[in-house]
Amino acid sequence: MKKMFMATALLAVVSLAGAQVPANAPYGVKSGVITMSMDMMGQEMITETYFDDYGLKIAQVSEGGFGGQGKTRTITDKDGAQIRINDEAKTATKFPAGGPGGGMRAGRATSTINWNNLTDQVKKDNNIKEVGKETVAGKECTKYTMTIDMMGNQMEQTVWIYKGIQLKNLMSTEMGEFGQTCKKFEEKAVDAAMFTVPAGVKVEEFDASQFGGFGGGFGGGF
Repeated sequence: MKKMFMATALLAVVSLAGAQVPANAPYGVKSGVITMSMDMMGQEMITETYFDDYGLKIAQVSEGGFGGQGKTRTITDKDGAQIRINDEAKTATKFPAGGPGGGMRAGRATSTINWNNLTDQVKKDNNIKEVGKETVAGKECTKYTMTIDMMGNQMEQTVWIYKGIQLKNLMSTEMGEFGQTCKKFEEKAVDAAMFTVPAGVKVEEFDASQFGGFGGGFGGGF
């Protein structure tokens, strides 16, 4: 009985150690699903972000909105390239790292910032200011403002962060304000298949010449 108790206690310690957040993890939550909503010219654009390993694995599922591409799933490979998958059509397109694969979604300018490990230097470099607390989708978020440069234009962006995760973002431009808001946040296990290309699906390299050099940046990735 004593040996069994010690073995159980040891297993608990090992499990706890394995659950520690990695130093470079962008999120403070192990895994889950974030459902975001955005108004696109009168059409609601829904994006579901699935994550695991504290945000080190990300898959974004988009449906509707400008471009009419239907439902697509976007993952990132080990080299930083994005792969957009249409599971229904069994097709996949690979976009180079930093390319147009992620689309021009709200919040893209802040996607490279690790909000879970926000240093004073990052705040200074990006003119980030903490402006208060606010609840979004039932989670208490820290609210930040920042000034970003997009195509030579200075724009102000506000983000609502929960444990490193953006649950809301709002960008102010000359054309008005646009952004995304979390409709539902679920902390739960995610199927590992969500982060991989299905067997039998051939990945095609993206050909920018087919889009006159624009790269289809508006498609599905908002």
